[in-house]
Amino acid sequence: MIIFIKILFWICTFLLVYTYFLYPLLMSFLAKNKQINKIVYSPNELPTVAIVIAAYNEEKVIEDKLISSLKTNYPSNKFQIFIGSDCSSDNTNAVINKIVNTTDKITFFNYKERSGKQEVLNKMFSKGISTEKFDVCIMTDANIIFKEDTIHELVKHFKNETLGIVCANIKNKNIKDKGISKQEQFYISNENQLKINEGKVFQSSIAAFGACYAIRRKLIPKIPQNILMEDFYISMSVLKNKKGIITEPNAICFEDLPQNVSEEFKRKKRISTGNFQNLFIYYKLLWKSNFGIGFTFFSHKIIRWLGPFFMLGGYISLLYLYPFSPYYFLLHFTHLLICLAFIDYILMAVNINVNLLRLVRYFLSMNLALFLGFIKFAQGVKTNIWQPTKRNE
Repeated sequence: MIIFIKILFWICTFLLVYTYFLYPLLMSFLAKNKQINKIVYSPNELPTVAIVIAAYNEEKVIEDKLISSLKTNYPSNKFQIFIGSDCSSDNTNAVINKIVNTTDKITFFNYKERSGKQEVLNKMFSKGISTEKFDVCIMTDANIIFKEDTIHELVKHFKNETLGIVCANIKNKNIKDKGISKQEQFYISNENQLKINEGKVFQSSIAAFGACYAIRRKLIPKIPQNILMEDFYISMSVLKNKKGIITEPNAICFEDLPQNVSEEFKRKKRISTGNFQNLFIYYKLLWKSNFGIGFTFFSHKIIRWLGPFFMLGGYISLLYLYPFSPYYFLLHFTHLLICLAFIDYILMAVNINVNLLRLVRYFLSMNLALFLGFIKFAQGVKTNIWQPTKRNE
């Protein structure tokens, strides 16, 4: 029995260390001196582009979003903005209409009944964003702000017929000590770099970062009802069609990071539920795709999604092994992380912010969200109608 418990302990511990530390280091090493893609469009042969935004109650950010999209240096006759409002109840529609009246570059769908982001996208794709009119769609959130060359940097790679998705490089603003913006920045910047390296090594990473990515219009599937993470569903559909996903470091856009701990926890729980939905749908890609896709899917996604169970398994085995070998207590870090997170909780209550402690708490919170997301997935998702993260004041 004790041999089995020891094996369980080491497997759980190794997989956690591997997915968060060893795998990113391996990708960084293998990606050295490699290019993402050499086959790009020349300036006189650029594809037609639809910029696609689904919005609900985004009055705080939607004006800046649309203005930044219109200020692009991409040829004016080559792009159109499509925005669908999912029965917004704030001032979103009025803000959009004000800008629509100043330009012919925006097509506005004002839906009168809430149906969820996925259904808004399905309706827009079926009414106006056709494969005959557009070669590429840029899927983007309402709070993502473009640079002038963001669109060009995203779509130039579609000259390469092996690629299906090109992701933007999200930069962060409004970084503060209070809240979790520094920890979120650390996570997103490392995720972006890992996706860039995966693209260099395998000509594909495992999924798009849903805040902003470009995709061939002909590869966009109809999104099923109750799918919470439509970006991951679409990405996996692209991989299933044997097209690659890369991240372009120069396709820079900006995001105002969240400050509120509880709001971000709710968002991550929702994301986690959607991740398990997609795992259940696309698990066969582990062995029915090329080595690179299966390897990144397992190393980057599946192990992390199952991280809470590995932490729990390691901790339970630790409690069993401790009376036989006390040094096991020093080898597993779960108990230490819990203590550090609790200290941060106490310090935050008195307005003391320690970045390292907050990062530990962020990590544990992310894994708790994964665990609760799995429970919600197991119970069954009843609706995909979403409440966007509250924007910063």
